Amino acid sequence: MSAEPLSLVFTGHMVDVPGRSPPRFPPELEDAARIEIARRIAHYTEDRSKSGVKAFASLARGGDILFHEICRSLGFDTVIVLPFSPDLFLKTSVEGAEGGDWPQRFRKLWDDTPPARRYDLGLPQSDEAYSICNERILELARQQGTMQLIALWNGRAGDGPGGAPDFVERAKESSGRETDIIDPNDLFLRHEGRHG
Repeated sequence: MSAEPLSLVFTGHMVDVPGRSPPRFPPELEDAARIEIARRIAHYTEDRSKSGVKAFASLARGGDILFHEICRSLGFDTVIVLPFSPDLFLKTSVEGAEGGDWPQRFRKLWDDTPPARRYDLGLPQSDEAYSICNERILELARQQGTMQLIALWNGRAGDGPGGAPDFVERAKESSGRETDIIDPNDLFLRHEGRHG
């Protein structure tokens, strides 16, 4: 069993709002994403004690929420970092998708997290706020142990600063480790294979 503490970090696409073109993470891929995120988490944690792993991410609808739910179901402590207040974050990064009960799941995860493991950075809403949030996540993770980033990302440029491409680059600089990338296009192919 590995004694070295591990900081699992996650970034990823939000579930698409209706009409997003081209689609990036359509709601029907939620189950496939959950399975794949869980598989990657298991890969890094199978030889570690529960106390030797801590997980870090924001709490947007889609990958972030799935990551926290999976880690907690496995008994790992998770740390949430928001760029601004939970109410504002709900409006910008959680609401808007069809199905999934994302706002309710957000509230449950936030409310069930001990205050020492949840951060509201209190920034004004801006693209820069997301970049600062990413930096804070990486800083907290580095303090806890060896850092490994898992990213649900299609490999393309993002919608602005603070997105997955920015996070992936900063995490590699910070940790010296390659990001474990889950491509939503691969999930789509698997999903279609199951239902086609």
